[in-house]
Amino acid sequence: MAVLEESQDGEPSKDDVVDDVEMEGLSLYEKKALLVNRELDSHGMGKYQWGKDEKAVQVLHNIAKFNGRRSTVTLETFRALTAKDSSVTSRVGGKPIFGLGDQQLHSSFKDKLSIELVRYKILFANATIARLTILVWITYMFDYWGFSIAGSLIPKILKKKDQAIDISTARTYRNYVIIYICGIPGVLLGALMYAVPFVGRKWAMVASSALMGVSLFLFSAINTEASNVGFNIMEYFFQSMFNAVLYGWTPEAYPAPIRGTACGVASFWGRLFSIVSPLIGAHLLASSANGALYLAGGGVFVCTVCILLMPTRYMGSNSY
Repeated sequence: MAVLEESQDGEPSKDDVVDDVEMEGLSLYEKKALLVNRELDSHGMGKYQWGKDEKAVQVLHNIAKFNGRRSTVTLETFRALTAKDSSVTSRVGGKPIFGLGDQQLHSSFKDKLSIELVRYKILFANATIARLTILVWITYMFDYWGFSIAGSLIPKILKKKDQAIDISTARTYRNYVIIYICGIPGVLLGALMYAVPFVGRKWAMVASSALMGVSLFLFSAINTEASNVGFNIMEYFFQSMFNAVLYGWTPEAYPAPIRGTACGVASFWGRLFSIVSPLIGAHLLASSANGALYLAGGGVFVCTVCILLMPTRYMGSNSY
C-alpha cells in the first residue's frame, strides 16, 4: 500500500488523496478509514511501539487536522498512562483511580488487591453513584431471575398446556421455533430505541421489562394455542429487547476505569440468581404451573421499578 505523503506543515496532502486510484468507488467513511490506516502504517503505529509517544501524538494531530478538528491529546496524556506515580481521575467525585499503566506489572498480589479495592470503593463514591450501583445490581438479579425461570420452565409449561387442549408434541416443538425466532427482531428494536427522542435507554427498558412481565401473567391466565404462542412470542421478544438495551447501557453508566468492575459484579449477581431461581421455580411447578409464571413475572416487574428509580444523569443523552 502506498504511504500517504504529508505537506510541509505535517498535514496529509489532499491532492494525493484525490489522485489516489484506491479511493475510487469508496464511500466517505471508507476513505477516512483508509486514510487513518495509512497514517498509522506510515508511522509504524499499526502495532504500538513503546517509547515513540511523540510520533503517536503527531499522528493523532495530523488526522484531526485533516478532518478539520483539533486534537487535545498531548505527550503528557500518554505519559500519565504509564507513569508509576500517576493516576487517572474519575468523573465521579473527582476520585483518582490508581494502578494504571505499568504500576501493576511489578506489584505484589497484596498491592494489586489493594488497587482493585479502590475500584470497588468508587462504585459507592457518593450517594448518586451508590444508588445507581445498587439499582443496577438489583436489576441484574431479577432480570436473570425472570428469564432463567422463563427459559428453563416455560417450554415444560407450554407442553403441559398444549397437551391439555390436545395439541400434538410435534406442533408444540414447531411453536418453540416460532417463539425463539422472534427474539431476533427484539434485539434489533432494542438497539434502534437508543436513538429515539424522548425514549432512549430508560424508557426502552421500562417498557420492555413491563411488557415482558405482563406477557408472563397473561400466559398464566389464558390457555389456547394462539394465546400460548402469542404471549410467549411477546415474552421472548421483550426479554431480548430489554437485555439488548441493558447490556449496552451498563458500561456507559460508569467511568472507564471501573467499567469492567461494575459490569462484572452486576453479572455476578445475575448469574447467582439465575442458579437459584430455576430451583425455586421447579419446586413451584410441581404443584402449580401458574406459580412459576407469577414468580418470573414478579421478578421482571422489580426490574421495571429499578429502572424508573435510576438516576437520570446516568441513563445517557437519549433518555428523558
